[in-house]
Order: sequence, then C-alpha cells, then structure tokens
Amino acid sequence: MDLDLFAYLDGASPWWWIALALALGAVDMVLLTYYVLWLGLASLSVGLMLFAFPALPGTGQVLAFGLLAIVYTAIGWVWLRRRQVIDEHPGLNRRSAAMIGRQAVVTDEFAAGVGWVEVDGVRWRARLADGVKPAPAGTAMAISDADGMTLVVAPAA
Repeated sequence: MDLDLFAYLDGASPWWWIALALALGAVDMVLLTYYVLWLGLASLSVGLMLFAFPALPGTGQVLAFGLLAIVYTAIGWVWLRRRQVIDEHPGLNRRSAAMIGRQAVVTDEFAAGVGWVEVDGVRWRARLADGVKPAPAGTAMAISDADGMTLVVAPAA
C-alpha cells in the first residue's frame, strides 16, 4: 500500500490556504512579531495560485508554500533590517545603563559586597565588581557595569 502524504491536498479548495493565511496572520498579531507573517503571506500566495491553477497537485502546493515562505522570510528580514530604528539615546529608559563610565561616591560602607553610592546627588544601590575590596565612605568609585537597577563599581583610576 503506497501512502501519498500530500494526496489529501489534491483538488483542495484555495480557501483552505487563505484561511490558513488568516489564522497565521492572527497568530502573528497575538505574538506581536513578524515571524509568522511571512508564513501567512506564503499561504495566501499559494491560495491565490490555486485560483489560477486549480489542478496543482498537493506536492506542488507544499513545495510552493515552502519556497515562498523562504523567499518571503528573506525579503522580510532585509526589509525589517532597513527599517530598524537606530537608538540615538541608548541609555534612555535605562538609567542604570546610562551611568556606566561615570564616577560615584561611596555613601555607606559595603557589607557583603553591597552598599550605596551617590551620583549627581542621587543615591544608588551598588555592588562591588569581582575581586574588589570594600572602600570606606567618601571614596570615589568608577561605575563599570549595571545589573538591573544595581550599579557595579570598582576603584576609580
């Protein structure tokens, strides 16, 4: 007994492919990504192709869907890369990341590697970088990294 996995698509209505395209578009809207959009466009294209060529066999439909999905994904990837906005202010809305490279003054001594520093009159939670010994209050420290809203500090050079 020979089983053709794509035989069930022979003579299929183009509306099945269009319904699949709408379902994939809905999934893409829920996920808020562009990943599934390209599969939806490929499905829509196969559905429209079936209107023009109703005798297209199931293997041809699946092959067309696969090839179109690859082509649409590649074109979409290039299109999205060209439209990608370059962040002119990389530290905006990430205050701790904007502090990297600045100087801080220790306000409270570090206990178990965690303490408090001050930058421009604002008090920040800080932890010592690996291998750094605690410094007394009033010592200038350099901010080397940020871990969430905790600054990582090391001795100022």
